[in-house]
Amino acid sequence: NRCVELLSPSILASANPVVVDATLGLGGHSEALLEKFSHLTVIGIDRDSQALEKARHRLAAFGDRFKSAHSVFDQLTNVIENCGISHINGVLFDLGVSSMQLDETSRGFSYSHDAPLDMRMDTSDTSIATAADLVNTLPEEDLANLIYKYGEDRLSRRIAARIVEKRKERPYRTTGELEE
Repeated sequence: NRCVELLSPSILASANPVVVDATLGLGGHSEALLEKFSHLTVIGIDRDSQALEKARHRLAAFGDRFKSAHSVFDQLTNVIENCGISHINGVLFDLGVSSMQLDETSRGFSYSHDAPLDMRMDTSDTSIATAADLVNTLPEEDLANLIYKYGEDRLSRRIAARIVEKRKERPYRTTGELEE
């Protein structure tokens, strides 16, 4: 509701408003906007092909008023141009890991269930390293830096040393193994 409220003045000021949902996820924000503004077009961007497919299904009733793109939000300009849009009235970024990614055990984002050690935002892109690839191959210093930067853990050096020590015995394959 707050996002709709904040975007409303810009949407209402245009005859043909366009809002970009740069982190579409399951499409909840886009759905709320499309329901409230019958003259609005939303371009939804997500790097997660599974989430994108679910959002497309959810928003199909809005027809041409919803456009989607399998992309990352830093490609926003290209996506807008590819949609043939010359102006936008607003952009929404809901940053962070989505609940769908955390709730879907097979994605390996959570330690609550033992699952493949994946953690990729887009599992359809096999060129992106999995978490297992990283913990099993990165040099100790790089691994420590990664844990410190993205995990914000002050014990990153100690954790990385332990991971490197244990991976000599066998590679990490699951979240449970890494947690242990």
